[in-house]
This record gives sequence, C-alpha cells and structure tokens, in this order.
Amino acid sequence: MRHFIPTRVVFGRKAVNRLSEEISYLNLNTKRTAVICGSSAVSLGYTKKISEQIEGEVKVFPLVKEDPTVENAEEVLKEVKEFSPTLIVAVGGGSPLDVSKVVSVMLENEGNIREFIGIPEVFKRPGVPLVAVPTTSGSGSEVTPFAVLTDREKLRKAPLISRFLFPALAIDDPELTISMPQFVTANTGIDALTHSIEAFLSKRATPISRLYSLESMKLILNYLPRAFGNPKDIEAREKVMLGSLLGGMAIADAGAGLVHTLAHILGVLYRVPHGLSNGIFLVPVLEFYGLSIKDKLEEIGNYIGMGRNSHGFLNFLKEFLSFLGVPQKASTVGLKEDDISLFISLAMEKKHLMGSLPRIPSERDLRVILEELM
Repeated sequence: MRHFIPTRVVFGRKAVNRLSEEISYLNLNTKRTAVICGSSAVSLGYTKKISEQIEGEVKVFPLVKEDPTVENAEEVLKEVKEFSPTLIVAVGGGSPLDVSKVVSVMLENEGNIREFIGIPEVFKRPGVPLVAVPTTSGSGSEVTPFAVLTDREKLRKAPLISRFLFPALAIDDPELTISMPQFVTANTGIDALTHSIEAFLSKRATPISRLYSLESMKLILNYLPRAFGNPKDIEAREKVMLGSLLGGMAIADAGAGLVHTLAHILGVLYRVPHGLSNGIFLVPVLEFYGLSIKDKLEEIGNYIGMGRNSHGFLNFLKEFLSFLGVPQKASTVGLKEDDISLFISLAMEKKHLMGSLPRIPSERDLRVILEELM
C-alpha cells in the first residue's frame, strides 16, 4: 500500500482568513507573489481579500480561461515569467488551479508544455511554491499531482502528471463557493462524485483511497442536491467541498477511469463542461462494467445507507443526475453519429490508461455505449 500527499490542507469556514498565518508557518517566500485566476475571482473580490494578506509585491494575473488550452497556459506562463515570482497563489476552480500548477513547474524546468502532457514524472525540479485556493467544489486539484489541459492541435484533453504538481498549501473555504451559479454547482459536484466513484472502482485503489472515496460519495450524494437547490446553504456547501477534497485525495492515489476518458473527449470535440460530460457517461459506463463491479456497488450502497443492492444504487444515481439536470442522451450536447468512429479512435489511443479499469472496453464496446447515448 502507498499513500502520498505533501500538501498542507486547511479546511473550513473563513479558512481563507488564515492564509497569511499558513504561509508564515510554511516559511514561503512572499517577496513577489503572482496571483493566478480567471476574471471572476477579481470581480467577486477574492483576489483583493487574498492580496491584502500577503506581504511583499503582489501582482494579479486574471488570464485563465474556462477549459484552458495549452495556448492559454503558455500565455499565462509568459506573463508570469516576466514577473519572476517567488510564490504563486492560484484562485478559482479547476482551470486556474491546473494552469497555475503548470506555470509553477514550467518556471523551473526547461521544455515545451505540449510535450509533457500525459507522461508521468518528466520534471527534474520542483516548481515555484504554490498555494491553491479553490472557489468551486469539484476538481480536487488542490490535492492532486495532475494538471489537465486541452490540446486542440492533437484533439486531446489530458493531464500533466508529477509529484511536483502538488501544491504546498491548500486553503479550502466553503464560503468562497457560495457565489457559484446553480449549473456550476451541479457540474463541479458531479465531477467530484465521479472522481470518488472511479477511484473506488480502480484496480489501483488502496484501503486509504477507498475510505476517501466512500466518505466523499456519501457527502456529495447527501448534500449536493441541497447546495444545488439553495446556494446559500453553507452547511451543504461545506459538506460538498469536503467531499470534493476527499475525492481529489482518492484520485491522487488511484486515478480516474473510463468515464473521465470519454468525458475529456466529449469536452474536446464539443466543448461540453467537464462535470456535465462525466454525468452523461457515468451510469452507462457503470452498466458496461456490469458484474465486474457488482460487489463494489453493493459496498457503496451499503455505506451510504441504501443496503446491498447494486441495481438500486444505479437507479438512485440516475435519479440523482436527472435532478441535477444531466441529459440522458449525449446527442443533446452535440454528439453526432458521424463522429462516433473518431470518438472511439481517440478513446483507444488512451489504451495505456485502461489497465486499472475493472473491465477493459473493446472498440465494439465503446460503439455500443456511444450509440445507446444517441
């Protein structure tokens, strides 16, 4: 068994107010701090709240776009490099956190971002120390060794993978998630749920990651509908954020699976939000796994209080996703029958990632899944 998480995590309401204290505790150099984010972090006042707590020169880089591409990461890297930061603070959802992680390591390592995608442990040196302040509950990026980018040149969405991508510090404050729109609450929560389910089913799962996964699922399944229905419900926001954090810790050990593989392709081809893409494929993939995961689905059902009934859990999951607005057909978000062969080809290119799956799909299996979603 192995477990590795070098990130110091501070969790809870008003945790962001402890930023200065935690930076001092870790003895991080704040001579020049680059705050990397999207535009909303500025308009919501998050960057001001953070900048006021940091001694030394602070410069905000609100350059990260949704579903960031390699080119967007290169643009941010170029701007931040001129500032020569001693510390990076990432503020926002998975996109700013992932881009910040890429910038951090690329400031200290030679090479081209595109050539590092999908290849584990290619960096020789740690990056500039990074503090992650998530404002959504979904990616879990603040506690993972992954940074996902979209490469439109090669029609792929995949992570950079390195132990050097773990942030030094994560500040998880659920009060920063209250401003999330309803659809973002749903999509990010579904992403976190998918992390915990896929990590639990992975052949790389450990006793520790399984505990993270089970508690993550229980929290998200119980509290995401509340956060979705009432954005101001701070207890629900707190529980979902904790579920997201635990889901991130689970995939840091066990990785994600086929749902994420297919969701990334849907996102690249049709620019569908990542969490929504996961939601579309989640049940069909679990049904494809069939008997290979029956015992594990029963274990999940029992842990969340439904008893040992795998079909019952799948039916509950369908209703849960429907309540959050996930369509049952991928065709409603753009999937075209003419693109199915391309979709399958892109998925099979990632065959090296499939060794941890409970059941490895053939091209025919993927075609059946996709055609049923039409």
